[in-house]
Amino acid sequence: MDFTLLKRLCETPGVPGREDAIRQVVIEELRPIVSELRVDVMGNVVALKKGKSGSPRVMLAAHMDEIGFYVKHIDDKGFLRLQPVGGWDPRNMTAQRVYVHTASGERLLGALMPSAKPVHMLTPEEAGKAPKIEEFFVDLGM
Repeated sequence: MDFTLLKRLCETPGVPGREDAIRQVVIEELRPIVSELRVDVMGNVVALKKGKSGSPRVMLAAHMDEIGFYVKHIDDKGFLRLQPVGGWDPRNMTAQRVYVHTASGERLLGALMPSAKPVHMLTPEEAGKAPKIEEFFVDLGM
């Protein structure tokens, strides 16, 4: 297994609708080993590896995107409010580290936090409930 490639694929951003960076990695890796390669109007990478006449045909399909968020608002305290993209489970989101990719190409490290009461202020009923996904924000520590 090529762990360098695996690391590169895992660390390259690719939120739905913003797959340019991961698409470029896929193209760079496929181009030397396929007969034909093109990107369709939807941004899908389509590659063909010609085989021997009479050999079985095989199709491989895979996602290049990943679940993530779009920043929909920056509040007056500098916290990022989010629009989720994909199947997030809010029970697993608190204090997760996230990268924010800026328009200028900078990558900032932040943490997902729910805008809820501090743990010691929660009633037993509130403590048993997962925060709603809309309640989360990113704290960049700035």
